Amino acid sequence: MTLKSIDESAIGSDDGSSLRAARTLTTASTRPITIVTHRIIAASPVSVWKSLCFYEDVGQKAPFLLRLLLPRPLPAASPVRTEGEETTLHYEDGHYAKRVKKLEPQRHYEFDVIDQRLASDRGVLLLSGAYTLDELSSKKTDLAITTRYTSRIGPRWLAEPIEGVLCRRLHKHLLDAIQAQSER
Repeated sequence: MTLKSIDESAIGSDDGSSLRAARTLTTASTRPITIVTHRIIAASPVSVWKSLCFYEDVGQKAPFLLRLLLPRPLPAASPVRTEGEETTLHYEDGHYAKRVKKLEPQRHYEFDVIDQRLASDRGVLLLSGAYTLDELSSKKTDLAITTRYTSRIGPRWLAEPIEGVLCRRLHKHLLDAIQAQSER
């Protein structure tokens, strides 16, 4: 993760460019931000694959930070498991839709977000996500969850690390549920 910097040549000039530099901190991040979280799970890729779930599917109560800062999901339909298939996920304040981009059973599940209409998005636009499974042994799997997004929340030097913490906490919530299910 890299932090966006201010064009320091513009700071302190008399032509109003210092204001432009300050605005740089609050405008949209045009570059996607990618967060990846790994966990080794004591189960086969088959078992982990069967246990994959999304935020909308987790049966346990989300941690306080997620309940406070993320939109609340409504019960989801069954997960999509075919490349090109689309689904709409509903929340208390809107919805987002995703399309399965790449599907390799027991190895990789990747989706793109094709529509996002959440009143509480607060400037964060989810772009895509993925689950990648790597078999370490017959009873051990490395599961990686990837989230890609852009954000117009500023200042970026402050917002990006906070977004990273929130995203990793979401990943941990998902990994905890997947691990509990697959290690049974």
